[in-house]
Amino acid sequence: MTHCDLLLVHGVVVTQDAARRLIRDGAIAIRADRILEVGATADLAGRYQPAEAIDVAGAAIFPGLINTHTHLFQVSVKGLGEDMPVQDWVRAVTGPTAIHIQPDEMYRFCQVGCLEAIRSGVTTLVDMSYAAHTFALHEANIAALTESGLRARYSSIISDFGEEYGVLPTLIKPIERFLDEYATLLPRYPAGDRMEIWLAIGAPWTVTDRGMRETRAFADRTGTRLVMHILENDVDNVLCQRRNGMNIVPYLAETGFLGPDLLAIHCVALDDHDIELFRRHDVKVSYNPVSNMYLGSGIPPMMRMAAAGLTIGIGTDGAGSNNSQDMIESLKFAALLQKVAARNASVVDAQTILDWATRGGAEVLGLADQIGSLEADKKADLFVLAAASPKIVPAHDPVASLIYSAGEGDVTMTIADGRILMREGVIQRANEQDLLAQCQAAALRLADRSGSNSRSQRRWRL
Repeated sequence: MTHCDLLLVHGVVVTQDAARRLIRDGAIAIRADRILEVGATADLAGRYQPAEAIDVAGAAIFPGLINTHTHLFQVSVKGLGEDMPVQDWVRAVTGPTAIHIQPDEMYRFCQVGCLEAIRSGVTTLVDMSYAAHTFALHEANIAALTESGLRARYSSIISDFGEEYGVLPTLIKPIERFLDEYATLLPRYPAGDRMEIWLAIGAPWTVTDRGMRETRAFADRTGTRLVMHILENDVDNVLCQRRNGMNIVPYLAETGFLGPDLLAIHCVALDDHDIELFRRHDVKVSYNPVSNMYLGSGIPPMMRMAAAGLTIGIGTDGAGSNNSQDMIESLKFAALLQKVAARNASVVDAQTILDWATRGGAEVLGLADQIGSLEADKKADLFVLAAASPKIVPAHDPVASLIYSAGEGDVTMTIADGRILMREGVIQRANEQDLLAQCQAAALRLADRSGSNSRSQRRWRL
């Protein structure tokens, strides 16, 4: 008998391996942070001696979902940005929030965002904070991420320009100050599979030409990956034409900013030339369907990007432009939005969406050999979907059940790096009810202090 720490048995294992194997009565043996073996229960149960065996009784086991874009601090502004386009929303809600937020508040909001990520089967996420007005805000955000047990990538937005376009002055600093902060962060959190620091640009029109070149040079020099909102709507092109006489993606290509280390967020307004430039430079893409709908930004041409061979992941975006961090909800909308755009129900299938949320996300992070599928020697990142719930039953195909039927409440267990983060629907590493109460109180205080609730009063009509 071979020793292991955990042995999950009698599950429907959706491996997401190269062959997309599905094991109907399957088992997974885990030791420390790694998967030892995936196979039939009848086989593994006879060969492994676990410290703990968990019978999931016909529930589906999936690789952990990878949320390739969020702003965790925006948990504080759920419901405050309704019915506004993105530029108005940033000025009225998220900008003032970022200016007035304090480290203890940042910590609580990010903790609650992590709770919902865990509840929706996420084991890895890419977080983009706004410009931190104190270094303690970086530390509070990162502490919440590391304590959650999730694998994470943290970044904070660089913005050395844009007051004339409505960027709040407090969020603008010289490029040197931003890069100095990153130079301090990087050695504190050296590159690794659990926590890593990335460089972030919120929008290209909030950075000067020099700032763009300095950021790219810093990334090249330090080997740090980059993330940027690109063409969430038409504004990037309009302002880049005004400043540089060309659209934003050709400008980024000309300045040498595009590359395989760049994750482009949203990409709603990409045209065929932009997609070709992305393909040529191997730019990665994060598709955020709920946010794109909530803000009225439009429908990204994901099927054209996929046809071009781009690497695609899925994100929830921040709770301010989504009102949740429910990754499972985002999977369903990721499929439906493309079907609506094409007026063709068969343009994308459930398997493709799951691929984007697992294998695609792993490629986005440069961790395809570590996460994204359930295979021997990979990280023990997975979640268990209930065998029987009103939303799921009857279940014929576990992949279709996840994408089109399931909800956040149907996730019963989440494991990251071999650690159980949620068991039988109970968060294991935090007192959830206390955190929720603290988050509620802090959000109300912050909204009053920052004025982010100034446009949320309803005018009821009798």
